Amino acid sequence: MTTPEEAQQALLDIEERQQQSTAAARSSRWWWILGGLGVIAFGVATELAPGFIDDWGTVIVWAMVFLAIARSSRWGARFFGRQVRPRLAGSTAQRLGMGAIGAVGALVLLGALWLDVPHVALGFSIVGGLLLMVAGPWWEDRVLARGSRT
Repeated sequence: MTTPEEAQQALLDIEERQQQSTAAARSSRWWWILGGLGVIAFGVATELAPGFIDDWGTVIVWAMVFLAIARSSRWGARFFGRQVRPRLAGSTAQRLGMGAIGAVGALVLLGALWLDVPHVALGFSIVGGLLLMVAGPWWEDRVLARGSRT
């Protein structure tokens, strides 16, 4: 039989390990800042050098997608010095809600492109890049903290 002090100490040890796990999985703030600057730079390049984007835009986008996927895979995480663990499935309502938000955003972007709104790529890249820089670390902390509690 354990004493209340031992039980309290065990709970404190569990909490400490959860915090260590969360800290180990957290990305550097510079990762978010550089990612946001990259998104903004891509939008500026789209505005100022459309010929360059016509030639290299697809390669740049695929490189960014590959980098994002590589960071969350086991071998990519090892290369970047991060720990990776299986993702915990969220509720179906949360996944559907986030999917709906993404679909609405994509429809707004496609509608703006179809209507030939001037400087739409620049606007979306600035907003997206700033959002990535400011809200990226907050979102990651929220997700990691929620995952460590389950």
